[in-house]
Amino acid sequence: MKATLMVITACLVSTAALAGPSMSTKWTDTDLSLDRCKQRAERALRDAKFTGIKVLNYSVFAERGDYSAMVRCATDKTMVFFAVAGPDVERTNRYVDDIGDGF
Repeated sequence: MKATLMVITACLVSTAALAGPSMSTKWTDTDLSLDRCKQRAERALRDAKFTGIKVLNYSVFAERGDYSAMVRCATDKTMVFFAVAGPDVERTNRYVDDIGDGF
């Protein structure tokens, strides 16, 4: 019985590991300049309690525990794209909404 339980537990753990992280995305239109978009992205990430903010040419990245976030300023396409990845889909959904709504 103990061996069977160990096999079932191992299968469940490996299935969860194969599922990988969750990712949630959102986008919105914008008429902001690239610089202004990146500034708002930084503020939205900070307001959503993300840290370790890194600003690149077109994107702003940050982290919050096991969660990573990105705001991509595609101002030449008049849009902003938000993405959050991490272990729990409900939390990635909430975080991406917090960032997008705060933008």
